[in-house]
Amino acid sequence: MTIDWEAFTSKTATIAEVRLLGLVDVMSVLALQKLMVHEVRSQSRINAAILMCEHPPAVTMGADSNLLELPADPRELEARLISVHRVKRDGHAILHQPGQLIAYVVISLPECGMNAAEYRDHLLRAVVLSCREQQVSARPGLTDDSVVEGRHGVISEIGIRVEDGVTSFGICLNVSSRLDEQREIGRGLLGQKISSLDAERVRPTQMSQVRASLIQNLCEELGYPEYHIHSGHPFLKRTRVQVNDKFTDH
Repeated sequence: MTIDWEAFTSKTATIAEVRLLGLVDVMSVLALQKLMVHEVRSQSRINAAILMCEHPPAVTMGADSNLLELPADPRELEARLISVHRVKRDGHAILHQPGQLIAYVVISLPECGMNAAEYRDHLLRAVVLSCREQQVSARPGLTDDSVVEGRHGVISEIGIRVEDGVTSFGICLNVSSRLDEQREIGRGLLGQKISSLDAERVRPTQMSQVRASLIQNLCEELGYPEYHIHSGHPFLKRTRVQVNDKFTDH
């Protein structure tokens, strides 16, 4: 009897590893993401990893950003406990804060049978589906393939990196973010309207529901209908982080 191993493996479901990290600082997640990239590239333990988290107040600046997207000198922001980080993804400066859901997605594009443009489309579709499940009308940007827009502005930004076929970074989705702050960083400072699920729904949105929806839609869009969810990661240590209001002197 002859076994068609290629046909067998093509039908065998690969399971993604999803990590719920909670509120964690940018640098810690970037270090963990680096580890996940190594593991996916070498396929030593996992084939796909999704890190779900929120960040304390911080700004990440992508390859397409510049200092004009910041309201003040970066040192002034850091003095207010708003850390600023140059990161190796595409896109503009993004303000991260509690209430913004972030998905760092690490997969092998060749293994998933897609290119970078197709991958971006899948991320956008996952966000749109998740928004609609919250009764929010959403669509990819008409002139910008790195955002998802609601009726009142940009709800989500997509910022990615692809190196040797392996992805990193991913999705920032405003759930209950402070829009007064969001409008003074990055796209908001450039004149684009910024929104959130709370603003679109005109009522509070449950972060846990959005997170569960986005995980399911992401995994299905990327070809991982089966996934394992874990809380935290041994690599991370829990620390207490002081979070000050950006516009208040303490």
